[in-house]
Amino acid sequence: MSIKLQHAININGSCEQVYKALTDINEMAKWHNGAVEGEISVGAVMKLNPKPGLNFSWETKELVDQESVVQTCVEGPGSSVGKTLSFSLSDLGGGKTLVKLTDGDWSEDDEHLPFCNTYWGKVLNTLKQYVES
Repeated sequence: MSIKLQHAININGSCEQVYKALTDINEMAKWHNGAVEGEISVGAVMKLNPKPGLNFSWETKELVDQESVVQTCVEGPGSSVGKTLSFSLSDLGGGKTLVKLTDGDWSEDDEHLPFCNTYWGKVLNTLKQYVES
């Protein structure tokens, strides 16, 4: 059985602000932990180094302006490679945005599952703090 990690957070910021923070490499470098390099455009690869010795590369598969980002892991530890990450943005009105994050497919017995689940919650909270500051 496979599992998709799902997280959501409300951010006091427009879809435009949140989308830019997720898709502009210079903006992402301001809020994401560790080194960020590469490009976020369809077919391009972005590399993340959240801490020494931990590297991930994500190929962008789909971008819908102010609505969604879909990426696939092409380099990473454990069972990371091949997993799809998606961010979905919804305008809540009043300058607020609902951000939903999905990461999967995970085997329910993958030893990295609980750590990744915790990490994505932290990432969304860091994104929220950045956009709201």
